[in-house]
Amino acid sequence: MIHNFQFIESQILEFIEKENLHKIQISQGYANCSIAVISENSAIVADEKIAETLRKYQIDVLCLDDLPDIKLWNSQNEYSKMRGFIGGAMARIEDKIMVFGDLKKIDKQGKIRGFIHKQELEIVDFEDLDVIDYGGMITL
Repeated sequence: MIHNFQFIESQILEFIEKENLHKIQISQGYANCSIAVISENSAIVADEKIAETLRKYQIDVLCLDDLPDIKLWNSQNEYSKMRGFIGGAMARIEDKIMVFGDLKKIDKQGKIRGFIHKQELEIVDFEDLDVIDYGGMITL
């Protein structure tokens, strides 16, 4: 469980303790947005402090040197001036990583593609579309 445990509901904390989940403390309050979980033991981040913390727990981390140009929508359904986060712009579905747009637009050097393939996962993306932070995805 990766989280800033200074800000957590008591019921969630009770569940974590009951299930004996390992807690990894980070100082950021936006863990889910900042971390693209690739596998049980690998992740992509754009925050060096989060990367350092995850590496201490032997998690294979790709830390992006440059902030990728991930778009965010505003309330008028236009692009915001703010940038989105990697964790909200991709999701894992079984043995596939879905990118919410064209991976080439945020991965000019192929580092993200190579990291995902190293985990033996397939990439599903959408050619020519901007990559958008939709906040993640929940499969039902």
